[in-house]
Amino acid sequence: MDLDTTRKRPRESGVAVDRLSALPDCLLHVIMSFMKARQVVQTCMLSKRWEHLWRTVQCLDVDHREFQSTGEAAQGDNEVWQNFEDFADNLMLHHQIAHLDTFQLHVNDVYRWGQHASRWIRRSIKYNTKVPGIPRPGLSCSSWSLKRLHLSNICLDDLFAKHISSMCCSLEDLNLKGCRFAFNEITSHSLKSLVIDSCDSKLCPSKLVVTAPAIASLCLIVKLWFFPGGLFVNEMPFLSKASILVSATYDGKNFQHNQSKFLGSPCNVTTLELSGFQTMIIPEEPVELPEFKNLKILSLDKCDLSDNFQLLKHFLQNSPNLEKLTLRLCELPKDSKKRKGKAKAKKTRLVDIRCENLKLTEIIYDADDVLQLVGLLLNDSANLPNNIKLSKVDR
Repeated sequence: MDLDTTRKRPRESGVAVDRLSALPDCLLHVIMSFMKARQVVQTCMLSKRWEHLWRTVQCLDVDHREFQSTGEAAQGDNEVWQNFEDFADNLMLHHQIAHLDTFQLHVNDVYRWGQHASRWIRRSIKYNTKVPGIPRPGLSCSSWSLKRLHLSNICLDDLFAKHISSMCCSLEDLNLKGCRFAFNEITSHSLKSLVIDSCDSKLCPSKLVVTAPAIASLCLIVKLWFFPGGLFVNEMPFLSKASILVSATYDGKNFQHNQSKFLGSPCNVTTLELSGFQTMIIPEEPVELPEFKNLKILSLDKCDLSDNFQLLKHFLQNSPNLEKLTLRLCELPKDSKKRKGKAKAKKTRLVDIRCENLKLTEIIYDADDVLQLVGLLLNDSANLPNNIKLSKVDR
């Protein structure tokens, strides 16, 4: 059979068909959700079909850096900010923010611009939440349907925390990176995912209390000197995955004293990563240490185990269903270095290990004295498998 491979798809009236514009609004909104906010607004110039589509897009990514990626880069910082500020003001004014599902806002410098940018968050919440006695056309009690809020380098005052608690009843994903807090507590009964990354506090003294009982995923990356009053995470019964990275400093004793209580909050997790945890301090008042019944994967990264493995001991005694254990560049007991090459001379019992399901122990180290840890683990319990993977790296 002869096939005519030269045939071309016919055109309508000799003009190429705009198949993209022929898509329904819902699909065009999905496409626009992968674009930065400035690009989204610029689509209004494409044709009459696109003129108002940007006003109802459900995902907005407002990024200060977008104004430095083109010709504005040759301008001074103040001019770039003024252009960005004018754009954001008009965007908030003309977009139907009540329809937003996701809102992301990034500015370049929290100390220089973060305070100015915070008003857009307040305005969004204020004008899209029904307030008794202030009627707004087309706005119902459930109009503020935002589910995901990602903020970078924004100054957040106490009013923001109150709005999260009382007005953002549909918020499920909150990501705060490089922000400055003027509040001591984050409370939400709808949050399922929370990320607090490299944030600090304007208050003195300051602390941070997180109350979010519906959370399933938690990531905390904090420098303790910004929260000298302590870091507290209240009970989270549905938490399944937690990653907690801390930087210990001169005020690390405050965190050490609260460490036992702090570890009780993620007791329902199946995957837990701890980084930068210090030696355990047994409090003067008795504290019931939690049991991690659901924990299957545990990673200790750059944690201090020099107090005779108290932190590791706690998990091995209280995680009966643990399947994988990873120790990465942890600080080992000093006396283990002195016993180098004499492991058989004296056996030091570490702990009675209950982890009958433990299938793999991975130790990533940078010093030969790690062999003492291996010897202790192998000699302490028949429940610990011989499947120990060693990897030596350079710091």
